[in-house]
Amino acid sequence: MSRPQSPTAAVVIYSAAALHIAEGLIILSSKAADSSIGIASMFEATVEQRTLLGVSLLLSSWLAILALRRAGVFAIFALLPQQTLLLVTAIGALFFAGMGHYADGYEPGGGRLFILADQLPRILFALAHGVAVYPWFWANDAPARKRTVVDNIIAGATWVSHAADPVEDDLLVIPADELRRIVEGSI
Repeated sequence: MSRPQSPTAAVVIYSAAALHIAEGLIILSSKAADSSIGIASMFEATVEQRTLLGVSLLLSSWLAILALRRAGVFAIFALLPQQTLLLVTAIGALFFAGMGHYADGYEPGGGRLFILADQLPRILFALAHGVAVYPWFWANDAPARKRTVVDNIIAGATWVSHAADPVEDDLLVIPADELRRIVEGSI
């Protein structure tokens, strides 16, 4: 079942899927990019299993795209591989920045700060993805019921009753159903 989704979150998830598809195809077809920080970090985490890593990247992309259509338990397990891969590369970027050299051993003139500045988008992307996927973890598949004017008035009255007297012994004297009838009769 399809559900409404945040366009921004969907763009982040699709972007991560595109990144992982590209990296997966690069890993499966060539060794040319093995010493880039992202790919080197993933190789360290997977003990350099080229085929396993390439297939894992492609599979994580496919699962993430499927997760855009569902919420709840399925989305948690479908988006977890993508988030894990992004975190692995973000941690790798921090590691190499801390070491002061790239994965191939090159030490830039600016050292640690240069590498950190260079890899900051990779680190922030992992964080942005974590924020973007959060609604898919906890959202309900059922469409949200629109709040009526009466619901808003009752919510406001409840909020005012709690805000006016923060003591927990204060109760709303009128039952909610009776308040609803009064408000509906007045509108």
